[in-house]
This record gives sequence, C-alpha cells and structure tokens, in this order.
Amino acid sequence: MLYLTHEDIHDPFFYVDTGTKKLIFLNNLEIDAFNERNQTVALKAVAVGQLLEEARALSGDTALSNKLALILFRKYDVLHKPIAVSTHFPLAMAEYLRSHGATLVIKEPFILEREQKSVEEVAHIRESIRRTCTAFECIEDIIRESAIKDDFLLFQGRTLTSEYIKKRVDEILIGQDMENSEGLIISCGQHAAMPHHRGAGFIRPNQTIVCDIFPRNRTSGYFADMTRTYVKGSPTKQVRKMYNAVRDSQDEAIKVLKSGMLAKDAYAVSVKVIQDAGFDVGERGYMHGLGHGLGLDVHEVPFLNQHTTAVLKVGNIVTVEPGLYYPEWGGVRLEDVVVVTENSCENLTNYERELIIP
Repeated sequence: MLYLTHEDIHDPFFYVDTGTKKLIFLNNLEIDAFNERNQTVALKAVAVGQLLEEARALSGDTALSNKLALILFRKYDVLHKPIAVSTHFPLAMAEYLRSHGATLVIKEPFILEREQKSVEEVAHIRESIRRTCTAFECIEDIIRESAIKDDFLLFQGRTLTSEYIKKRVDEILIGQDMENSEGLIISCGQHAAMPHHRGAGFIRPNQTIVCDIFPRNRTSGYFADMTRTYVKGSPTKQVRKMYNAVRDSQDEAIKVLKSGMLAKDAYAVSVKVIQDAGFDVGERGYMHGLGHGLGLDVHEVPFLNQHTTAVLKVGNIVTVEPGLYYPEWGGVRLEDVVVVTENSCENLTNYERELIIP
C-alpha cells in the first residue's frame, strides 16, 4: 500500500483499483492530512463516514470492517467479479465476502512492478545504505578503541557488550533519520554461529563479531541491509579461512549477477566457492540462501537460493550475503546490496570489508 499510495498511513484503510479509478477510503483522522500531502492526481481519497453508517445497518455478527468491505464491493459493482487480493488479506474478511458471493483471487506477488526498482527507488536505497554505513563506522571505532583485558573488551572503562553496541547503533541511526523497525544483530562467539541470533552479553576478543543492520529510512520507507564480520585481536587460522571463503564467495556471485540469469545459478556459484574451500553446505556451514530482494520490505522477491525459479531482471535489488557458521569456530557473514543491470550488477554498498580491527 505504501508503494501504491506513496503515503505511510497508520490506520487501516481500503484501496480499490477498478481499472478506471483508484480510490482510497480513509477515516476522518486521516483524510485531511492525506489530501494535503497527496501528490498522486490519479488517486482520489474518499471519506468513509457515510459508508460506515451503511455498514452498521447491515445485519449479522461480524466486524464492522468486514461489513464496510461488502458495502464497497456492492457500491462499485465488483461483488461478482474476480478481485485480486494479497496473501495478507484478512481471513475473516475473505470468508465473509465469499459468503456473500465475492470471488477473491490471491495474487502473489501482489504488485509485480515492485520487483524492478525505478531510478528513484534505487536512489532511495542507495541513500539508506549510505546512512547505514555510519553505524558501521561507529561499531568499528568502538572496537578499535577497546582494550583487551583477559577474555573481555574494555571500552571507556566498561566491559563491552552486544547491548551497548546496539544502543549506540540505534543512536547513530536515529540521527540519520533511520529506524531499526526489524531489529539488528550484534552477535559474538557461539551466538555468531547462529545466523539469526540477535546477540547478547559480552563481546569477546579473538572471536568473530557478526554485525547485521537492516534499518528503514523514515522518510522514503526503503530499507538498507548490510553485514560485516570483525575480530578484535587475533583470529584463528580456521576463522581466517572461513572469512576468505565467504569473501571470495560473495565476490564471485557479484561477478556473475546479471539480467536473464536464474537466481539459483547465482546461489550455485557462491556454493561452489564455499565447497572448494573445504566447507559444508546445508545444515552446517553455509546454512542459508545467497540473498533476497530489498525495498519497502527488508525481504522481498526475488530470493536467491537453490529452490527458487526466479529469473533476474534489470532493476532487481538484491542482497549478496554468503555465510559460514560453526559452533566451535563462530560465524562469518558478509552482505552487500546490488542492483541488477543488463550485463552485470552495481554494488550499492561499496563499504570496505575488514576482518581484523587492531
């Protein structure tokens, strides 16, 4: 809905596209502000006050929003026509409408155009990434200024923790008009060996520190997604080998990405590098896909994994994030964001990869 209306509207609303009209139905709390901001001439806002009164007059024990949906279907003569809805369409509303003769067709992806980003969308995501890089600069400064004492890191006289770094990252991103609406990952040691562990407790020397930050730009609504892995002190020989394999896997995948290729083939390229380096793929080692689409959601189509049938297109923006995870050694993940072009791709992240922070 944000893509269609260009407005981040807080209260629930209905959007109807009949093919000749695009209508958005808003309550009195939203409509004036929407009309003031709306730059889309083709989209007309309609107040739902009178429609709600008609909905209240309907008999039956169901939510008022379901009755309002039925009123709209009848008013715009679409009750007996196939209507496309997303996979997020409310089940109770769907059952109520179908009981009154509606034909609902689930369409996924709901808005196909979202897969291929416009020049403006690419610029929004590039800017979100640029602002996110400031958070990584902060993380690196904190780790660099920390001193190793026994099995801990001391920063400005206090023992360094995942929670402290997250707090500082939040502060930096808020100052950049970014928000961690989906959270973030600052994980160390065995936590880093679990791809989606958010991280907790002490940051240890000589162990991998996986930092995965995926904030949303509060103005444009577009996400960034970026991961770096660090070690303060001396990584083991095995960790160095893991890092080099992940870095090379990412490089080779980025080299081959282009319009027209199967997304699973890009994943296969990344897998070969990992396997040639002597590491596992599957339940251990490289445990996830190569990446995913990025835009108004942090995870969008296309997905780059062994099961997808997606074909990459010009304007797809995807993450490239191979990783290796072993409880005995820790975890390593590197993640950049690229936009697919006709014969290659452009890296929108372009931020240094530095394992060892002295």
